[in-house]
Amino acid sequence: MKNKIKYILAGCCLMTTFSCSDFLERYPLDKAVNDTYWKTEAQLRAALYPCYEGLQYDLIINLGEACAETVIWGDPTSGLSKVGGGTSSAQDNFPFYNYWRDIYGHIFDCNNFLDNYDQVNMDQEAKDVYAAEVKVIRALQYFWLTSVWGDVPLIDRVIGSEEAYGPRNPKKEVIDWMIEDLKWAAEKLGSEIQTSQEVGRIDRWGALALMARIALQDGRYELAEKVSKYILDNSPYDLYDYEKVYHLEGNAENDPKNNESMIYSLYVKDIRMNNMTNYTCTPVNYIRLNASKTLVDAFLCTDGKPATTGLEYYKKTDVAISPLSKYPVKRYADYFKDRDPRMKMTLYTPGDAWPGGDDGDAGNRVNATFGLPRFAPLQGNNNNGANTKTGFYFKKYNTPELAGLTDQDHNNINVIRYPEVILIYAEALFNLQGGTLTQDQIDETINRLRNRVGMHPMKLSELEAWNMDLKTELRRERRIEMSFDGMRYFDILRWKEGFRLGRAITCPSLEVCMDELGGCPYVDDQNNPIVDEFGDVVYDKSTAEGGGRNFDESKHYLWPVPYQERLKNPALGQNPGW
Repeated sequence: MKNKIKYILAGCCLMTTFSCSDFLERYPLDKAVNDTYWKTEAQLRAALYPCYEGLQYDLIINLGEACAETVIWGDPTSGLSKVGGGTSSAQDNFPFYNYWRDIYGHIFDCNNFLDNYDQVNMDQEAKDVYAAEVKVIRALQYFWLTSVWGDVPLIDRVIGSEEAYGPRNPKKEVIDWMIEDLKWAAEKLGSEIQTSQEVGRIDRWGALALMARIALQDGRYELAEKVSKYILDNSPYDLYDYEKVYHLEGNAENDPKNNESMIYSLYVKDIRMNNMTNYTCTPVNYIRLNASKTLVDAFLCTDGKPATTGLEYYKKTDVAISPLSKYPVKRYADYFKDRDPRMKMTLYTPGDAWPGGDDGDAGNRVNATFGLPRFAPLQGNNNNGANTKTGFYFKKYNTPELAGLTDQDHNNINVIRYPEVILIYAEALFNLQGGTLTQDQIDETINRLRNRVGMHPMKLSELEAWNMDLKTELRRERRIEMSFDGMRYFDILRWKEGFRLGRAITCPSLEVCMDELGGCPYVDDQNNPIVDEFGDVVYDKSTAEGGGRNFDESKHYLWPVPYQERLKNPALGQNPGW
C-alpha cells in the first residue's frame, strides 16, 4: 500500500517540478503559471498536495505539545522552552515570527488553490471535493493562529501588497468564518473512510471533527456537543488499538482496521519523512521531546485512584491515594508499576526493548533493554546514549529500527483521532449541564476509552468516596488519552490552567537518582542537589526555586504579534502585556 502512495506523490513531484526531498514545495504561483496551469484533474490533484503540506508535524507536535508541560523541549534556550517557561520576549523570532510566517505561508497555498480550482474543466461536484479538503486544511491553520494570537488577519484569498497592511480581524469573526467554511466542506466531502490510493485525504467526518474542536476551544459548547454527538452516532470511525495507532504497523495504509485516525499527516518512505524517532529516543545526543514528570504523576493506578496528589490535588489531604502507589518512589521501575495500562504504551518502561543505546546504568555499553534513564551530567557529558532532560522517554511515535537515522521516519502523525471527538462530547456536555455528567454519559465516553485498554472505569460513586473532582478527572483523562496528540498547550489555554506552566520541571526523586544513577544530574553552584518540595530533582527552576520559569496571567494566554510583522504593518497592534 505504501508503494501506491509513493508513486502518487512521486508523480506529483514530476508533474509540478517539486523537490521530493522537501516533499512538495510550493506550487509556482505567478500569474502566468496560474493562467495556464489549471486545466485538468491531474493538475488539480497535483496542486492539492502542497496544501496538505500544511499538516506539519512541527506545528502538530512542537506547537501543540512542546509549548506545554507534558512534553519538555530538550534545549532550554529554544523558543519553545521559553514559551513554556514564560521567559519569551516580544522580539524573539522563534517561535513567534517563524510560526506566523509558516502558517500564513500554508494559508497562501490554500488560498491560491481555492482562487483557481474552478478553472479546471471537470464536474463541479468533483472539483468541490478538492476545494473542501483545502478549506479544512486552511481552517486548521486558523485554529492554530486564533488559539495563540486571538485576533489575526483574516485572509481568504491571494492578496496584493496594497491589501496586506490592515488591522487584525476579531477572533470571533475569524472563527465564525472558519465554522461556515467547515460546514460547506462537510457538505461536499464524502462520508466513507478514504482507502487505497486516496488514503490520507480528508473526509466529511474529519471536517466535522475539526469543527467540534474549534467550537470547544472557543467555548461554543452547544455546537461542540451537537457536532461531536452527530459524529459519534453516524460516522464509520471507532476505537482501534491504542498502542498501534501511534506506530507504523497501525498506519491506515498498513492496517485497514485503523478507523480511529480521522485526520493525519501522511508520511511515505523516501518521499516525505519526519524525525520523530530521533526527537523521542535517539542513541546519540540529547532528546528533543522529553516526557515530563507531571505526566508520569498523572497516570492513575489500576484501581482508579491517584498514585500521588500531584498538581491535580495539590496540598489536598483528603484525596484517597491508591494502596498500590509506590510514592515516594525509591526505585525507578516503581514509577511504572500498577498504573493505567496506557502508561506503558506511552512511555518507555524498564524491561522494554531499547533503541536508545547506552542507558543510565553503570556500564558503558549499548543496552538491549531499558533499565534506567541517562542524564549527560552523570555520564561525563558525552553523547553516547539517549540523554534525557527529565528522566522519562516517549514510546509514542518512536520507531526503534530507525533510531539514530536523521529524517527517516515515515510514520503518520495524527491530527485528530476519534477519541478526541469522544472527549469533546464529554467536555461540552459537562459544561452545558452545569459541571456534571451522569454515569451513563461517563460510560459512553470516558469508560469507552478506559475499557479498550483494560483500565478501571470511572464511577461517580467512587469519585465522591475518594474526594476526587469530576472536572479534574475529565481533564486528567484527556491528558492521558491524548498525550502527544498536539492539543495539550491549547487545552491549558482553554482551561486557564497556565499555573501549570509556571511550575518547575522535575525529574525522578533525589533518592532514585542518588541510589540508582549514582548522583544528582542537576546541582547548584555549590554542588548541592536542586530539589523541589516533593523531593524530586529540578531540571528547570520556577521562581519558587529561584529560577525564571513563570506564567503571567496578564499576558501569557496570548502570544505577542511578531516584532518583524509589526515593523512592516503597525496596524496589527499588539496583545496585552507585550
